[in-house]
Amino acid sequence: MQHPIQPGPLHPWQQVTVGSGLMLHAPLTVRADPAPLQREFAALDAATGDKGRMFMAGDGSWSSITLVEEGLGPDGRRATGRPTPALDTMPSARTLLEGLGCRILSCYVHRQEPGGLLRWHYDNAGLHLSEARLIVPIIAPPAAVTWIGDSPAAYPAGTPWVGDFTFPHQVENAPDEQRIVLLVDVVSDDRARSLVPADLYGQPMLRLALAEQAVNSLLMNREPVSA
Repeated sequence: MQHPIQPGPLHPWQQVTVGSGLMLHAPLTVRADPAPLQREFAALDAATGDKGRMFMAGDGSWSSITLVEEGLGPDGRRATGRPTPALDTMPSARTLLEGLGCRILSCYVHRQEPGGLLRWHYDNAGLHLSEARLIVPIIAPPAAVTWIGDSPAAYPAGTPWVGDFTFPHQVENAPDEQRIVLLVDVVSDDRARSLVPADLYGQPMLRLALAEQAVNSLLMNREPVSA
């Protein structure tokens, strides 16, 4: 299954952020060595059957293996996650997570098949909110891109990054190689914010207002997915 990287004019929900001055994504100040992560993922992938994966994106082109399982506190809110046996197969991922110094809520290793498309959606994750989502590219095809609003994000393997995922975003992979990332949810505290430019969580009221506008536009204008 192949999907072209978005060409042509922006969608209405993308136009909301044009000229806003908001930073929508940025790399972290830390780096990761992708080579051991790639080797360890290959071993984990080979040892994990379909029962050990979650399949998403409607067409199953996006699957994940849980490394840190999310927990719930007594108040029903997300609490610090619990490592799973799969994390033992990826010690480099464990070292990276520990080195971040953040409160880890969950961590998944995600696979997007060649040509896979995770269509426009939105999440309650941003450094101006209580939780944020960090992405660690393990295998990153050069033509793979994540659109957040009007801004394309395409970071190389080993460059962790974070986005304001409250805005509609779409993940497009290149047609010739799988895309593998760690998806890490963390508490948005001073430590997490210290890893990125302040502009990525600045102007919170403007972010909230424009994200709401963009989400409403997405819900009104997106085309239904054919069966």
